[in-house]
Amino acid sequence: MIKSRTAALCLCAALLVPAPAVSAAQTPEERIELTTVDGWNLNARYAKAAEGAPTVVMIHTQKSDLTEWKNWFKPMRRYGFGYLAIDLRGHGNSFMTPDGSTTSWKTFARSGPDNEYNRMLRDVDAALAYLSTNSVTADTIVLAGSVLGANLAIKAAAIHQDISMVIALSPALNAYDVLSVNPLRAYGKRPLLIVAGADKLRQYKEFQLLNDIAKTACGKSNVTVIVEARGIGPSLVTKYNVRRILDWIKNPRRPPAVEFSTAPVSELTPEPGGRERAPEEEWQELPEYRP
Repeated sequence: MIKSRTAALCLCAALLVPAPAVSAAQTPEERIELTTVDGWNLNARYAKAAEGAPTVVMIHTQKSDLTEWKNWFKPMRRYGFGYLAIDLRGHGNSFMTPDGSTTSWKTFARSGPDNEYNRMLRDVDAALAYLSTNSVTADTIVLAGSVLGANLAIKAAAIHQDISMVIALSPALNAYDVLSVNPLRAYGKRPLLIVAGADKLRQYKEFQLLNDIAKTACGKSNVTVIVEARGIGPSLVTKYNVRRILDWIKNPRRPPAVEFSTAPVSELTPEPGGRERAPEEEWQELPEYRP
């Protein structure tokens, strides 16, 4: 009798405990296929965002695939962020051409304004079109790209002015004739995060130039920079620093700088018995510098 009563009490207690809420992190990821306007079928991974949270479109580096974003997936889901990571045409599992044959990036021309690398802008458009059909509005979309993907992200955002912001990992002046300078100038007054490594001289110099252009085009308060000691593209983001980027997405604009003057205040008077000295008198009292 005692055993049965104890069991009944345990059952009632279990029924009274509320079931854990299903979080955005538990939303299952989907493997989907996108179709571009010129007939490429693209492999992609999609996780839906929590209500009101952003969705990040992830555009990988040349000669890579969507798995380079693996350090991002779990943290984004914990934040409730959605994501759509794509294999660009000729990369990863996006190897089926419009005519039904298979190929890879190794066959693509590396120069020309209409080469396959420039046509990858249509791959980004296919991702945006898919999100639109799933009720994801452009003002909640973040474009994140790495090297070639960074140039494509900036270029796509210059065309789609309603995209909220861009994260550019190691953007280049020229990645297989996908250029970044003019699209950056057309980007407008929106938040932009540039992540760069300091150990690659050429890449760092290009970053400095693009950073200067971005500050002029976007406004200083809209441009945020993260410089890591070493790395390029996807290697700049690890499981240890990815949250800095996700936090930036939530608060992308820097607070306004407070301007102040270091000049002496005219209302201040010298101490009693003292006198104001000319600047040259101050310099004369300094000890002589001897190397």
